[in-house]
Amino acid sequence: GKWSVGPSVAPVYFNATGDGSPIHSSFASNSKSGNVNLSYGLTVAYDLGKRLKIRSGVHKVKYGYDTDDVVFSSALRASSDELIDNIDYSRTSRTLVVQSKNETQGKSANDASFEVTANEASALEGKMIQQLGYIEVPLELNYTLIDRKFGVDLIGGVSSLFLVDNSVLVESQDLITEVGEANNANSVNFSTNVGLGLNYKFTPKVQLNFEPVFKYQMNTFSETSGSFRPFSVGVYS
Repeated sequence: GKWSVGPSVAPVYFNATGDGSPIHSSFASNSKSGNVNLSYGLTVAYDLGKRLKIRSGVHKVKYGYDTDDVVFSSALRASSDELIDNIDYSRTSRTLVVQSKNETQGKSANDASFEVTANEASALEGKMIQQLGYIEVPLELNYTLIDRKFGVDLIGGVSSLFLVDNSVLVESQDLITEVGEANNANSVNFSTNVGLGLNYKFTPKVQLNFEPVFKYQMNTFSETSGSFRPFSVGVYS
């Protein structure tokens, strides 16, 4: 009939354009790199006509990126100035001082926070990892360009993303320490989606889809420092 349903899985690459940071202005100039995570779920589609279908579903997706060149250590006392406003620290991380390596290099040896991060033997250099997990509900239109055994579709639409996982960590070599949660990550986020669908029909009831899709995140964070504009690229099958 007009309805179709099936599982969906995709490797998803998350990154951002522009120079900035959603964590703190001191990390705006640090280099950043995106991570590849997994999206999986169920897709439901309904044929509106011979060449047009509407589809939705429910997916679990995780996004993440790294901020490089950070310095962190545990201090006997961490002043309020050394805590990052956009992070709600976990109970065990209230004495953790995390700073940009670029910033500590420009401080004098008499600076108290410089002494914490640079002079203590326990100071470590590494990267900061931000991870965000969502339940994604897309609403997309598929327009069929080629409708044969091998087909080609154009895909466009939007997604609603509901935040379910939120963590900020620091990593140095094999040591990973949880810092807390980002308090400026919106609980509901939206993206605009555009992509290309390639499909192959094995039988009238079994079809394999291969869909590279670009998704531009519209309001991942309530505030950021600089022009940090997140996006994701996934290959959905």
